[in-house]
Amino acid sequence: MDRVERRARLGEAGFTLLETMIAMAIMMVAFASILMVESSSINTSGKAKQMNVITMLAKNLMVETEYSFEGKTFDEYKKEESGTFPEPYQDFSWKREVKEVKFPELGAGGSGSSSGDKGEALAQDEASRQLTQLLTKYLSQSVREVTVTIKVKRGTGEQSYAVSTYWVDLNHEFALSQ
Repeated sequence: MDRVERRARLGEAGFTLLETMIAMAIMMVAFASILMVESSSINTSGKAKQMNVITMLAKNLMVETEYSFEGKTFDEYKKEESGTFPEPYQDFSWKREVKEVKFPELGAGGSGSSSGDKGEALAQDEASRQLTQLLTKYLSQSVREVTVTIKVKRGTGEQSYAVSTYWVDLNHEFALSQ
């Protein structure tokens, strides 16, 4: 076998530089895509873990608040409190607010009496208005909104998450006078 024949066979058996470069470019695009997907997956997993921790901390604080409130009236409880969590949650802080819920004045519609007795209709309207005022006052005094806010340090700033619930004091006395 002479040299020319051997060179011809070698040229047919191998890849050209262009083919090798195209194959490398395809591999680099595929590896970059895989790396991007994995990076996104790791970030999403980290955020999900943080949300689990925030949810757990908020739930525990809400339950702790409920137990500490048991047997007390709304007036005996602090309106606002805040603090930080112990290790390993030192990057998280909390704030708890207990606010009175203001109910709007419930409108009492007219009695719509067609009997012609205006005095009786006015008396019914007045009684209905007084009853709705008493009910509104009672609801405002016996319902509280409890908000737990969890704050987490993120870089140089803070991110906060809030959870609210409503408490009803079923033992609150219904006063018949305004």
